[in-house]
Amino acid sequence: MSASDPTPEPHSLPVEPDNGVQVNAGEHAVQPRAPKAGKAPREVPEPKEKLPVTKLGRIWTATVLGIIVLILLIIFIAQNQDQVTLRYFTYEGQVNLGLALFIAAVGGALVVAIAGVARVIQLRATAKKKRKAAKR
Repeated sequence: MSASDPTPEPHSLPVEPDNGVQVNAGEHAVQPRAPKAGKAPREVPEPKEKLPVTKLGRIWTATVLGIIVLILLIIFIAQNQDQVTLRYFTYEGQVNLGLALFIAAVGGALVVAIAGVARVIQLRATAKKKRKAAKR
């Protein structure tokens, strides 16, 4: 290096190993910083009371989640544009793969929803019978 360059040579820079022992404790030794005087530690404010969960809040959350799922479905359908042949008994046709899988998923969801509705109707009928029996 030239004499006018104040940058120290790389081999003369201080080196600190991982165990915390200082090597090269000369004038270029790295010293830990002391905390600045006069600054108090920042106080964390106490959390305020949580807001109650409302039906509108739940609807809003469900709407946002539904929009996210819809966006993911649109991306899925857009990325799966290959044509596939579908056969159902004697019917046969060409459709996009993404659309075919989407239709299959919707069909499965309908089957589950129908089973769920049937169970809810059964439980309501049972509860109604119990209420009538309790009034007598």
